[in-house]
Amino acid sequence: MKAFKFLAILGRAGSGKGTQAELLGQKFPFKHISTGQLLRDRAENKDFLGKKIADIINAGGLIPTPVTFMLWMPELEALARQTEYRGLLFDGSPRKLHEAEMLNDTLELYGWDKDMRVLNIGISEEEALRRLLKRARSDDDEQSIKNRLAWFTTHVEPTMEYYRKKGLLVDINGEQSVEDVQKEILLKLADFLPNDYS
Repeated sequence: MKAFKFLAILGRAGSGKGTQAELLGQKFPFKHISTGQLLRDRAENKDFLGKKIADIINAGGLIPTPVTFMLWMPELEALARQTEYRGLLFDGSPRKLHEAEMLNDTLELYGWDKDMRVLNIGISEEEALRRLLKRARSDDDEQSIKNRLAWFTTHVEPTMEYYRKKGLLVDINGEQSVEDVQKEILLKLADFLPNDYS
């Protein structure tokens, strides 16, 4: 049996990681999990936790790691019971260092820690700000964008360094067209992505 694969896509807000995750999810038998989408969906529930998540998102703040794992675990458990997918594709997570360490422990529990890669879709802060202001999503006012970009530098960059030291991080130039970013990903992950799947 081939090893179950784990791929995470990280990058600044606006780097196009969600788009690239969707494209990879269409091409390969990976279950795509977007933590941002899980959080936005949960924020639609107007109970106490849903309102708290919405407030944190709107302020460009920090979602507590236990809340993130609470949303991940049903997805992972459902994945463990199926045979359709041969990999797990995380879009935008793990972001914090202790989140990455906890996720590694969780993947090991499921036996999914043997074949891993983490992509860094690299764009500058200036490019991220330009793209996000142009996109103008409801949680994309200029101050919340700046908060998110500062948060990335403080928290996500150490997480990427953690994966780099493990030899798992793959840098991708995100300041290209969507198509060229995808081509670079496919080229750099040629030894990782399934080659017997169409």
